[in-house]
Amino acid sequence: MAVQTFSYDLGDYRGSKVSDRGGNRHASMRAGSLVEVRGLRELRRDFRKAGNDMSELKDLHRYIADDVAGTAKTKVPVRSGRLRNSIRGSGTQTAARVRAGNNRKSGPTSVPYAAPIHFGWGRRGIKPQPFLYEALDDRRQEVIDRYNDEIDSIIRKVF
Repeated sequence: MAVQTFSYDLGDYRGSKVSDRGGNRHASMRAGSLVEVRGLRELRRDFRKAGNDMSELKDLHRYIADDVAGTAKTKVPVRSGRLRNSIRGSGTQTAARVRAGNNRKSGPTSVPYAAPIHFGWGRRGIKPQPFLYEALDDRRQEVIDRYNDEIDSIIRKVF
């Protein structure tokens, strides 16, 4: 199952902005494409102390994941449409995730081939088609901007 994770560097989140740490695309693709958040644990701790139930972060992560999943659906190679239909976003208090495929062995909804399509399989002659990474790359600045706006809004409400 291919997983796309977003992360951000909040630093001292009070008054600071998230920035893209980018880096080497090839190293990023081997490890999974991420945007990393540093300081999120401290932010969550402070939210809990202030009485915030953290549902706003969960909603933000769900929104970001759904946004990137929508872009990934336009980039995935399509034969039957099952791989495209298996792309979904989810959000928790700590992360936004975009997933593709499942491990079902058979049946009308089985999509065990998501990882070989995304990452490739050299011995079988399958070239990588990193549709999840490309979707994040296309939406990266929008994700960062949305994260900045929402975190600022949450901080204003809580503090």
